[in-house]
Amino acid sequence: MTIPIPKLAGVCGWPAHHSLSPKMHTFWLRKMGIAGAYVPFAVRPDDAHHAFTTLKHTSIAGVNVTAPLKRVAFEAADLVTPDAEKLGVANCLFKRSGKLYAHNTDLEGFAAPLLKKFGAQNVMNTPAIVFGTGGAARAVVGALISLNCPEIRICGRTDEKAEAFKNEINLPSVYCVAWRHRQMSIPSAGLIINASSAGMKGFPDLDVDLKMAMPGTFVYDLVYTPLATGLLKQASQYELPFIGGLDMLVAQARPSFKIFFGETPGEDDNPKPLLVSELTRPSFR
Repeated sequence: MTIPIPKLAGVCGWPAHHSLSPKMHTFWLRKMGIAGAYVPFAVRPDDAHHAFTTLKHTSIAGVNVTAPLKRVAFEAADLVTPDAEKLGVANCLFKRSGKLYAHNTDLEGFAAPLLKKFGAQNVMNTPAIVFGTGGAARAVVGALISLNCPEIRICGRTDEKAEAFKNEINLPSVYCVAWRHRQMSIPSAGLIINASSAGMKGFPDLDVDLKMAMPGTFVYDLVYTPLATGLLKQASQYELPFIGGLDMLVAQARPSFKIFFGETPGEDDNPKPLLVSELTRPSFR
């Protein structure tokens, strides 16, 4: 009988100990009976490029990469996939035939929950406003473009960054909303997305009032710590449908697991209850 060789993968970040990815991937490994392990790797930003370029000389199958290392991961790779190329950053590194590949699963991770709970037809007929100008916002805007969203408004605290982001994309359906005018854009946006750090543990809530949002406006907050951000509490208060960031976290992890371990977790193998339990532990908070 052939005994399968265990595969090793992990998550790189600075810090890395707070990541929920090891819990999630270990859950799937056990549920699916796969011989392998997924562990955190603390990688200093000033040593990240060297660490990533030497990955192909180790027994590690691949790694996920968190902020602030995603751009370095992209630059350290020998080859990049189209999804990584679109965003200019990588949240996933893996080896194939002695080469190190940079990939990004955030596009798929953002889109999958949105399509499931809002629907492709709604996305194609709904103006969206995206708060944020960083890597997460790039994944969101890239996904919305690919889903044929008719109008995408970018809004960030620094108008110059939002303008530069819009100019990079250079599409007539994408334009900027000045931060001081953000509230005026709420009533006509049927899809409101927070792709910034606002509302995250240790950061102030997104300074937006949903009182004037039209009924049925869909709210998507990429933040998952805490589970109930200020934006999502508003959505609940005004009876607006919404998705939290935990849905995206799980959705972007599925394709990574496939890359590292060769199998895709089934939809019934849902780690979300485990992650919710972890996030609500007093020691985590």
